[in-house]
Amino acid sequence: MIKTKDIIEIDLILKDVNTNEILDTTKKEIAKENNLNLKNEYKPLNYVFGTGELLKGIEDNISDLEVSKTKTFVLKKEQAFKDKDPKKIELVSLNEFKKENVRPEVGLFVNIGNRSGKIISVSGGRVKVDFNPIYAGRDLEYTVTINKVISKDSDKLPLLLEKAFYFMPKEQINLISKEDEIEVEMPLGVPQEIDYFKQFFAKLVFDSTNYENVKFVQKLTKKKG
Repeated sequence: MIKTKDIIEIDLILKDVNTNEILDTTKKEIAKENNLNLKNEYKPLNYVFGTGELLKGIEDNISDLEVSKTKTFVLKKEQAFKDKDPKKIELVSLNEFKKENVRPEVGLFVNIGNRSGKIISVSGGRVKVDFNPIYAGRDLEYTVTINKVISKDSDKLPLLLEKAFYFMPKEQINLISKEDEIEVEMPLGVPQEIDYFKQFFAKLVFDSTNYENVKFVQKLTKKKG
């Protein structure tokens, strides 16, 4: 039985029930077979169970799965991402994309103003972006395999660190865990936006472990020679 705050590693195949189209997967061979181009890397996914990272309908279906077991189930759109909201299809000025150094193209998934969306048309100086959840309006079939269930707090930390600081090389971050505190050593020269990711990491830690404090430090090392 998977418990709240456990970290689960899963493999996934996601299909549109009505068209039988494969929409997403963690498996590279299936992605190639179905000409998927949703991400650069196909690998298992990690989620903190019971904290809202996964749809409730998914968690309800897999909570009793054992490691290495697979289950296929259907979520109607009402249980998944609801119908599309026309109000979330918006015209965005081309200048907004220039600020983000993004060249808008139809079909491109973008982050604009802290929102994720898909470009559906480009005309003149305006770009039409659909900010609805990508699978809104679809009945979805999930095939989920449980690869790992991680319950021990200290074993969760490397996965939480990777989830929050996915853009940084692992060797640049050193993590030290104590009784009730985590200390994270980071290099100088990290981007200004790093504060957002620090807050995100701390929230993950507090939501999924019993650690009560997260401390960030920047370490200077004397160069040799």
